[in-house]
Amino acid sequence: MATTRASSAASATPSADRIIRLTAVVAAGDADVAVAECHALTGVGCMQGDPLDGRVAIDIWMPAPDCPGADALRAHLGAAGVPAEVSEADQDDSWRDALRDFHQPVVAGRVRVRPPWVAPVAGMHDVVIDPGMAFGTGQHPTTRTALELLQRVPARGAVLDAGCGSGILAIAARRLGLGPVTAIDFDPDSVRATARAARANMVDGIEVRRAVIGEDPLAAAPILLANITLEVLQVLAAALARPAPGGGGGGGSAGVHHAVLSGLREREVDCAVAAFAPLGLREAERLAQDDWASVRLSS
Repeated sequence: MATTRASSAASATPSADRIIRLTAVVAAGDADVAVAECHALTGVGCMQGDPLDGRVAIDIWMPAPDCPGADALRAHLGAAGVPAEVSEADQDDSWRDALRDFHQPVVAGRVRVRPPWVAPVAGMHDVVIDPGMAFGTGQHPTTRTALELLQRVPARGAVLDAGCGSGILAIAARRLGLGPVTAIDFDPDSVRATARAARANMVDGIEVRRAVIGEDPLAAAPILLANITLEVLQVLAAALARPAPGGGGGGGSAGVHHAVLSGLREREVDCAVAAFAPLGLREAERLAQDDWASVRLSS
């Protein structure tokens, strides 16, 4: 994983009577799976720290009535094949200050992803993401490099954001003059988070809906954004190439001329590029950071 990232901050609010912090310490190589499993059990996000001696601490903040407890989280991670040391403790209000210190603006070219308590900067395309509700706050290298490449897409037009997460790429696309945008995700929480973020940023032209890549029809769009895993990218490429009933491709998704693919390890980029070659897309450029990479394709 990146040296430090937040998959999201806790969803607790100042009105909660008591906040519990769960801390899971796992092997660095298990961090990605652990973050996903923590979210699956708790329904909230987490803050992932720097690797230290090959291990990573993952913190989760929750209202006490909703907290499953250390034993339940340990068992859940173990069932997923992730050995973990898990602890829990009451958390005082200092946790909010710590999260505010962690969530600083992320600048990628002309786009600036910021939490709502940070003031805007003139001349930048601001994307405001509340860490208390988000599934990704721009901290991860894949989001930053995808935002960089998005600004280099040499076209305007409709956009499909496949795997929208917290809506950063979709909102940035609208800020940059692209659209309309169809943002999809299989996770209902991500769909809700993207819809909330679009309203909070007062951007129109974004349709958000739940869809399963490879199963559900995909919106027709000449520009594709996808910050997802290699395996899902390969499913997406196959879906886009598949003729739809009555003609066309991918349930109406033929005609992709530009794509920004992310969520990749550097070693996975060539496989992603190969998956999209049958659509007539070729690599235009790639950006790498901390062993993560994004790639821009054009027809």
